Amino acid sequence: MSSSHQDAHPYGRSADDVRRRNQRLRRTRRLRATQLTIFSILAVTLIAVGVYAVGELSEPVADPGVIAQKPFGDPPVELSCPEPGAVPLPPGEVTVTVLNGTRRSGLAGDVSEQLADRGYGVESPGNTRNATGPATIVHGPQGYLAAQSVRVQIQGAELSLDEKQEGNAVTVLIGDGFSGLEEESAASAALEEPVPTPERC
Repeated sequence: MSSSHQDAHPYGRSADDVRRRNQRLRRTRRLRATQLTIFSILAVTLIAVGVYAVGELSEPVADPGVIAQKPFGDPPVELSCPEPGAVPLPPGEVTVTVLNGTRRSGLAGDVSEQLADRGYGVESPGNTRNATGPATIVHGPQGYLAAQSVRVQIQGAELSLDEKQEGNAVTVLIGDGFSGLEEESAASAALEEPVPTPERC
């Protein structure tokens, strides 16, 4: 006796049903594989962006003339040591930028004018929130004698080394307690005196 279900699957499904089911499974596997690949790429991209962002945010940013904290392990800035008996540079060889860290309006401009009257080149004055004393003179590795030239002009000034300062350009940060410039005659005499030897030399 012939059967009308010769194409029937042994488990009750037709061959077409099985074929369609297998096709659906293959499509599902391909879709999942594609999704997994996309998610993996997105995850790697997000991790890379996160690492970059953390590195950028952790990099210290300083106002002009302020020494940013260097990451641990970086080599120290090399200072160009003066010759024994060296004297401060003449005012005409030094360029000064004065930044006001006090509430006294116009102070940086006034000091800039006074230094210009004494022969220094001056840049446009500005403001700062990073003044830590009455007066700080920030100089670069080659600017020690330039900084000493300005130091003898300003009462109570201290020096600070910043590798970003170039040549004979210095930045003066004026803070609370600033008492003005030295008498011009006393400052002129001090320009003829040998500078102290820096600690790093």
